Formats: sequence, C-alpha cells, structure tokens
Amino acid sequence: MLIEQYLKIVLCFLVVSSSLPEVTSQDTNSTMSKLIGVDFEVFGRVQGVFFRKYTQSRGKELGLKGWCMNTDKGSVVGRLEGEKNRVEEMKHWLRTTGSPQSQIDKAEFRNETEITEPSFNDFAIKK
Repeated sequence: MLIEQYLKIVLCFLVVSSSLPEVTSQDTNSTMSKLIGVDFEVFGRVQGVFFRKYTQSRGKELGLKGWCMNTDKGSVVGRLEGEKNRVEEMKHWLRTTGSPQSQIDKAEFRNETEITEPSFNDFAIKK
C-alpha cells in the first residue's frame, strides 16, 4: 500500500513537471535588471552643503558607479551608471532629498543609454 502511494506521488510529479515551461538562459537574462548610464545636473542650494559627499555616499549605497562635481554656475553635475532600478532610485533622491542642508530647485537628466558595463570603478567626487 505504501509503495502504491509513493508511485502515485512520483507519477503526479512527473506529469506536472513535464507540463512546466522550460527555463532557458535567455529567460534568466531578460529578468536581470539592465544597466544604464545617465548624466545629471542639480540646481538650487547644492554647493557648500555637502551635496557631493551625500551624493557619493548614496550612490555607493545603491551600488552605482560614476562621479559628481560642482560647476562654476552653482549647480552639481555628474554621471550615474548601474542597474536601471537603482539609477531610478538615485534620480528620485537627487530630485527630492539631497543633503540635509540643500535646497533642490530641480534636477535634469540627459543622455540616458543602456550600457553593457560601467565605465567607472567607483563613485567619485571630482574637483
């Protein structure tokens, strides 16, 4: 009796597993987050308030690569590279949060492209 129940369970498993779709390497690659790169510029009170330091820290927390620097016109510019969902999270942070002392008027993003691998080894502050 016990053997019959075991054989029924095995037979059910075989029937169910044979009806499942086959997973290919293409399927697993399409579920992985694609890599993107984007340039940014943030306007407002973003200099003299540790904005670059907080940007670097947040970028590293999200596993992003890139850089940021002050401009002569009082904004902060930079480049973000990484998984699309992480870059989107950083874009939101640049639009709304920044450093505690900053006052963000607007953030602009340009040249967003899909990349095969990051161009940078870390997230740096340029002088």
